Amino acid sequence: MANIEDIVSAAQGRHVEHWRLTGQEGLGDRLASRITNEWQAAVIAAHGDSLVAEYSVAPHLNERIDLVDTAQNIAYELKVSPNNIHFEFYRDIFKVIVARDNRLPALNRFIFIAPTAPAERLRRRLGGAIIEHYSKTGFQIEIHGI
Repeated sequence: MANIEDIVSAAQGRHVEHWRLTGQEGLGDRLASRITNEWQAAVIAAHGDSLVAEYSVAPHLNERIDLVDTAQNIAYELKVSPNNIHFEFYRDIFKVIVARDNRLPALNRFIFIAPTAPAERLRRRLGGAIIEHYSKTGFQIEIHGI
């Protein structure tokens, strides 16, 4: 069974290996895709059948969650670039809410993985308030730095 530390560590390893700020949007997008794909493949290979990459949030939408642990009811999103992570974080929360309403009613935890410095800023600001609010509802949200 997968544990959160192993999944975050795998993301960090791929990030350290491949990521660099290039100033070229297309190259940055390709690097982000490569890191995400390699991370997904590595954790699925290591931890088995309960992990699903690119999990569709609803049949009628073209939105996906990077990785879902269906045994532990945890959704994972990886943000590779340090730019605008707050926008991605809020968007991902909505994807998780829609997934709970449609395909994953037992989903009880969301892990957002992003570069450390912007992740810490997000935790100190509105992201922290959202984490605190949802903790009262029984839904756990975490932000992990890589």
